[in-house]
Amino acid sequence: MNNQSGSIGIGAMIVFIGLILVAAVASTVIIRTVEDLSIKSDDTIDARWQSKIEINSITIFVYEPCWQSSASTEDGCALPAGHHELLMWFTVDGDIELKASEVFYSISCQETRTVVTPYRSVSFFDGSKTQDSQASKNDNYRAHPFNMGYAVYLDNYLGNTASGARATVLEPGIDYAIMIDMYDNKNNFDIDNEGCRISLDYDVELMIYVEGGKDTYAIIDCKSTKRGTECY
Repeated sequence: MNNQSGSIGIGAMIVFIGLILVAAVASTVIIRTVEDLSIKSDDTIDARWQSKIEINSITIFVYEPCWQSSASTEDGCALPAGHHELLMWFTVDGDIELKASEVFYSISCQETRTVVTPYRSVSFFDGSKTQDSQASKNDNYRAHPFNMGYAVYLDNYLGNTASGARATVLEPGIDYAIMIDMYDNKNNFDIDNEGCRISLDYDVELMIYVEGGKDTYAIIDCKSTKRGTECY
């Protein structure tokens, strides 16, 4: 009786020790997994913090001299038309891809005309808050993503036809194009009196932001109002 009882006790002890060892191994695996995920998360945050938009060039896309439908005085102004748009080629500088909805821009200037707010509020690279251009509609661009303010693939950008395919994800090392909508007074929206004209008299400041990343700052300085003129 005593020997049998002792055997059962030793067996139970062996099983108990085995369970402890299994639990210890499992705990080690869980801890290592959590550490790996934490390191990966930190690396992703660091990579995003290093991400920014690299401007390759900026040119004039649409210039219509009117700047306000009721008070424009420039030569060549055919009221009420008034569009001031730039074409920007860019790449993503960094190690991770970005959603177009995570990148946006704003512009400001030393505009002296009191009827115009010298600032254009945030416009995202996914077309948010960007209006299509009446001038572009006249050139049969109405349905194209570029005309709606979307970032597009440069490989598909054919001259000035703005027919590039929309890019919803921006990858490092790929060339893209986007329309920078500076000023548009023919949409009958509140933002019609907001923005900056393409002007030879003052510079325009362009800020491009990446959520969780670095900002890009550029001075837009156009020496001519002719389409295709380099401004950066």
